[in-house]
This record gives sequence, C-alpha cells and structure tokens, in this order.
Amino acid sequence: MKKILTLTLAAMMCVLCFAGCAAQDDNVLTCGVTIFENMNDLDENGEWTGFETEFAQAVGAKLGMEVAFQEIDWTQKYSELASGAIDCIWNGFTANSADNGVARSELVDFTYGYMLNQQCIVIKTENADLYKTEADLAGKIAGVEGGSAGEAYAANVIGEEGKLEKYPAQNKAFLEVKTGVIDFAVMDIVLAKNICGKGDYEDLMIAEDIVLDSEIYAVGFEKGSPLTAKVNVAIEELFADGTVQALAEKYGFENTIQLTKEIK
Repeated sequence: MKKILTLTLAAMMCVLCFAGCAAQDDNVLTCGVTIFENMNDLDENGEWTGFETEFAQAVGAKLGMEVAFQEIDWTQKYSELASGAIDCIWNGFTANSADNGVARSELVDFTYGYMLNQQCIVIKTENADLYKTEADLAGKIAGVEGGSAGEAYAANVIGEEGKLEKYPAQNKAFLEVKTGVIDFAVMDIVLAKNICGKGDYEDLMIAEDIVLDSEIYAVGFEKGSPLTAKVNVAIEELFADGTVQALAEKYGFENTIQLTKEIK
C-alpha cells in the first residue's frame, strides 16, 4: 500500500511539474533569429541587442511575456517553428516573398509589416564597372543566405552557367565577396548599408545601378496562432506611441520603418 501511495504521489508531482513548466513556457516568446547587424546581434557581453531585439522586447512587455532569442539556421526556420523550438520567426523576415515557389503567407501567419527592405547586390568596389545591369550577373558565382528572399532571385539571374553558394546566415557572404570566393552576394539592403564601406569591409559596395523590388518585414507565426493578433495590437500601439520610431533612430533605420496592415 505504501508503495502504491508513493508511486501515486510521484506521478502527481510529475504532472504538477509538467503543468508548471508548460505555464512558464507559455509566458515566454521565443524568437528565431540569425546574427543580423544592428537588428539581432550580440554585444561584447553576449547579450542580444539591435532594433528587432528591442522591438521584440517592447512587444513582449505589452503582452506581459518574457522574450527569448534562439539562433537558428535560416534554411530550417519552418522546421524550427513547427517543432516548437521557437514561437515565431522574427529576423528580417520578408513577408511578400516565396520559398520554393510557395508564398510565405501560405506557410506562416504574418503580423503587420513594420519595415521596408530591398534585396541588393554586394560587390567589391574595384568591380563597380563590371556590374551595371542584371545581365552582368549571368554566369557568375553568387552567394546568398539559404532560404532567404534573395535565393530565388540569384538562382534566376545567374542562369544555368552560374553557381549558387548558400550560407546559414547573411553575414558569411561579406567575407566570401571580399576574398573572391563568390563574385557577388544578394542580401538585405538594411544589413548591407551597415557593413559595406566600413571597417574590414571598406572595399565592398552595393551595386547601386541594379535595383530590386521592395520588401516588407513582418513576424511569422504558426498558422492559426492566437499570438499573431495580439502582437498586431502591440505593434500598432508601439508605432502610435513613438517607440518604434525611437528604436529605428537609435539603430539607423528611421527611413525604413513603416506600419503595413495589408501585405500583398
């Protein structure tokens, strides 16, 4: 009898522990990110910083939720979301784009858009005269973040004679352009403007004559997630009270933020 009672109590403790852990997890918003200069980055103390980091934390405060950041391989973002390893994809996630021919809006539920972006072509400054039109990119070696909005564009523009190198994060491509491993990289312009022409990458530039279509950044949640609507309310309030503007000015994105309620 004592053994049965002991086992019953142990089972009850496990159930209570599980319930407590689940409740705690429900109060944590885990954002899937990659290292993205001035958006989601680590400071000298290993603490997350950047525009999207503080923006997510401000949203979390509105929702009464703790915010955590989980670095992911961008090519695995949907798997990470489906597995429950992350609650959302919040890392310069282009909403008006597609992956493997499928609109991203069919794969996740997007919040309101909060920033405008473009893909751009990053090249070595010494090659500026070689890259004036999209035709100049044909047959070249291109570098992209795997699963990014720029991947499909790069694959199309280089053609069958070209070669496509894929990286788990955009930052890797800067060094590959610099060292000549790839001829050019396709990446987010908000990142490229913070890197090109500075420090170790002063010899890199954006090919300004090749202009790509505008994009909209938003947060991606699992289909049917109740958090999407709640985050929308918080985003709208943070735009209205000036928080988003202040964060954008702090990190140099004041000319790119825009609240977009309908993403097409």
